[in-house]
Amino acid sequence: MTVFSIKALEEELRPVAMHIVLDFIWTRVRKTLKKRLLILDEAWYIMKYEDSASFVYGIAKRSRKYYLALTTATQDVQDFLSTDYGKAVLSNSSIQVLLKQSPTEVDLISQVFYLSQGEKELLLSADIGEGLFFAGQSHVAIKVIAAPFEHTLITSNPQEILSQQKIELEQTQTEQPAAPTQTLVVPNPATLVENPPPTTTDPASGKDSTLPPNV
Repeated sequence: MTVFSIKALEEELRPVAMHIVLDFIWTRVRKTLKKRLLILDEAWYIMKYEDSASFVYGIAKRSRKYYLALTTATQDVQDFLSTDYGKAVLSNSSIQVLLKQSPTEVDLISQVFYLSQGEKELLLSADIGEGLFFAGQSHVAIKVIAAPFEHTLITSNPQEILSQQKIELEQTQTEQPAAPTQTLVVPNPATLVENPPPTTTDPASGKDSTLPPNV
């Protein structure tokens, strides 16, 4: 998986960076044919600029030819409905997912997606992860439940992020190896010579002599 982030760039540099990144991705996709998934998170920011919006529209039109699946995600579907390129991207999408919507936007969305009154009410009262799944002419209510490790990766809740950081810090401190201990052993002087060299008597002098070890 390769991730490109332009969050740290200055505002005036982001449009240029987006164009460079998209051009790099599209060049790589066309060069080597293999199964890929391109996810554009916070796509509203890309669609607000005509050049990058046009680029995304071109990818949406031709992606299938290069074995590429395109997923765009935005918190406000109005960002797509307010531009011609955005509408074209939506119309080329085989699957759409709508989550909770505000009262000011649900009427417009209802017209575009041909929602029933019950579906409108569902989107207005939906909880986190609840919404409508569109596949062709079928509309199905869904509830998305993230696995624990997925939730940890994607959460933007400040309280949860702080809690995760605290847990990671505690784990790091627990896993740090303890400082090695050294034990100094002082030998008993009486045991320093365990095997004293043998003593023999010199026949010539009659004196005792000590043979060197291993002789």
